[in-house]
Formats: sequence, structure tokens, C-alpha cells
Amino acid sequence: VSKATDFVGSLEVAGRMYMTLGPLLEKYNVLICPTTALPSVPADYDQSKDEIRINGKLVNPSLGWVMTTPFNTMSRCPVLSVPSGQAKNGVPTGIQIVGRTYSDEDVFRAGMAYEKAVGGWYGEKARRPKL
Repeated sequence: VSKATDFVGSLEVAGRMYMTLGPLLEKYNVLICPTTALPSVPADYDQSKDEIRINGKLVNPSLGWVMTTPFNTMSRCPVLSVPSGQAKNGVPTGIQIVGRTYSDEDVFRAGMAYEKAVGGWYGEKARRPKL
């Protein structure tokens, strides 16, 4: 059972996180970063018993490889995920575009500019992931 103090505590954590991100977003309209720290995890991956290592370092099996978590906490920052290509093994990869608080338009403009610059990812059959 959550208490009001838990909620207020979560707001304080988000505020401290934004103290780091905020100055970056004062200088730049958007931050571009990966959506995950790995191209993929196995389809049968079980976070309750399997391990995840990144560059040989053991990370939290449930969220240690997910790069979206900070922006779930700082929920006032709009975030858009767009395709960025394919990993060596052929799985699609993505980036996330993070904007200033409530600046959704900047995020969508950056996403559209990126898509336009790369010519769209899946318009041609040859560029689509193999199923």
C-alpha cells in the first residue's frame, strides 16, 4: 500500500534527476539516446533467473539494459522512439528523442527531421526486418 509520503518521495527523486537533465535541455532542444543498451535479449529470456551482461558487466536483469526508465520517472519530458537501423543480427534498433518539459512539438519535429534525413526505414522491402 502506497502512502502520500511515497508519492512525494518519488517527486523528489524525479526533481533530483531533472537537476542533471535540465541544464542539458537548456542548451539543447532535445537529447537523443538509445532505447536499449543491447540490440536484443533472447525471446525466451526470463528475468527471474537469467543474467544480462553488458561489456562483461552484470546488470540488473529486469531494467539494467532498458534506457527508457529515467524518462518514465521524469514523465513531464516528452519522449519519442524512432527506428534507427538494424543490429548486426538483423533486429531493428531504435533511438529515443527526449524533449524539454512539455515541449512535445520539439520532439515530434526532431523525429520527423530524422526520419526525413534517413529516407524512412521500412518503405522499401529490402530495408524491412526479415520475419
